[in-house]
Amino acid sequence: MTGKALILVLSAAAGLGLAEGVNDPVIDRGGTFVTLLGRDTVVVESFTRTGNKLDGNVVVRVPGTVLIHYVLDLSADGTPSRSLVDVTPMGTSEVAKRRVTIDYARDSVVVDVDSAGHHSRGHAALKQPPYPQLLTGFGPSYGLYASPVLYELYAPLARATVGDTVRLTTIDIAAGRASRRVFVKRSPRELDADFFGIAATRLTLDGAGRITAGDARETTEQTQMTRTAFVDVSPIARRFAAADHAGKGVGAVSPEVVERTKLGGAPVVVMYSSPRRRDRVLLGKVIPYGSVWRTGANAATTLLFDNDMNIGGKRIPAGVYSLWTLPRSDGSVDLIVNSQHGQWGTDYDASHDVAHIPMAVATAPSPQENFAIALADGTPGTLRMSWGKFIWSVPVSVARK
Repeated sequence: MTGKALILVLSAAAGLGLAEGVNDPVIDRGGTFVTLLGRDTVVVESFTRTGNKLDGNVVVRVPGTVLIHYVLDLSADGTPSRSLVDVTPMGTSEVAKRRVTIDYARDSVVVDVDSAGHHSRGHAALKQPPYPQLLTGFGPSYGLYASPVLYELYAPLARATVGDTVRLTTIDIAAGRASRRVFVKRSPRELDADFFGIAATRLTLDGAGRITAGDARETTEQTQMTRTAFVDVSPIARRFAAADHAGKGVGAVSPEVVERTKLGGAPVVVMYSSPRRRDRVLLGKVIPYGSVWRTGANAATTLLFDNDMNIGGKRIPAGVYSLWTLPRSDGSVDLIVNSQHGQWGTDYDASHDVAHIPMAVATAPSPQENFAIALADGTPGTLRMSWGKFIWSVPVSVARK
């Protein structure tokens, strides 16, 4: 089932009475958030509020189905007093089962973690009262600061006026790590949530201040979130886990690929992460025009070779390099060879550029789902990048001594 189809099903289920209790004065069935990556559902979260207790379930599908259950107890003034998070892997062995409990004071927290049979307990002093958040591993939990919690738990955001920047000390209730989070009130109905200092998720609010949508397409997660009425996510989690066990799950969003070959007898290796198209518009959207693209996903794409190479007519000394590309709206694209390597794919530093090389551009007859980089030997050989319908290439060969 595609992400958009799932949203329709959830909306229909809510309309058939599965969201009963929405108007209950004791239980506030806050809602369900569905997060899409292109056509694929990657996160589903439902949450409820009973008095001073917030209870939520988050189903994450990457790299396999994981169910995260959280409970947040609030003091009379709306500040957190205790949080409990249970992480239960259902369709993957890459995530460990764990329980994290945090007890809050105005200037400190005590964190207990039970994970894979190991227990740890730690205390951390904080300069400001902490605001709880939950980072699921692919997208944040929105139930923690959805209305009415937004006005109570995250009161500084509720008081913000247009143009205000609000800086909060947050604590990840699934890990116990404190950090700083920046929010910017763009308009009466728009709130930007900082994404690791490199971009922002645009949250849309209704007249009551409830979060109704989230757009993270400008971040490296490139997701979109929509809110529906409350629906129990337990059967959804079971269905997603069954798909994982049948080999039909979402899996890793951008699997790592190592391409090894020989050019003119000399070994060459390229290492990259391969994102999927997922029915998205690539050029001009996922890959912005006029900006340096990470050319893959996750860590920076790496090229290494033991002999000097001729790449697009430019001699590159033997060594290890990161590869980047600069596509433009006129259809042209440059390959950028950079001497810095091993960094995350958003940490591009132009001061380390070794060469900018124009690439040949071609169009494939049908779209390609997986981003790929290929090396082919020949006279000369070819370094080829392809995704969707674009094909970018540049000649490569061992440089003559």
